[in-house]
Amino acid sequence: CENLLDKYLNKPFEKLEPLSLNKQNEFLLKAYYKVYQSIKHCRDFSKILSNDFENIQSIYLNLNEKEEYLNLVIEKIDEFKNKLEDIKQMQDLYEILQPLRTQFELNLARIYILNPKTKEDVFNKSILWI
Repeated sequence: CENLLDKYLNKPFEKLEPLSLNKQNEFLLKAYYKVYQSIKHCRDFSKILSNDFENIQSIYLNLNEKEEYLNLVIEKIDEFKNKLEDIKQMQDLYEILQPLRTQFELNLARIYILNPKTKEDVFNKSILWI
């Protein structure tokens, strides 16, 4: 901008002509298609999310019965995180969820660096991680 406005310009910018009705409709259709695709991606992601949540929740509720389920829950959460990373084909949804995912990873890192001293501490750390 500084270079452009350095010197005096008689007529700095060309006047833009309004778009033709066909061009306006073309841009509207493109915008509508992108919005429609975003809504479709959100619905697909919502289905994936609810299925994974139900699986993880059912295993988590059975943790009291068997302690071996702890590793299974952690594996399921890792699988879900991998699905989130593979969501890059839905670029619009990926851009929306990226800050949330980054914050989630930072919170998990704080839990991950805890140094448990007893077996009970290890169990509590795993529960906290879940």
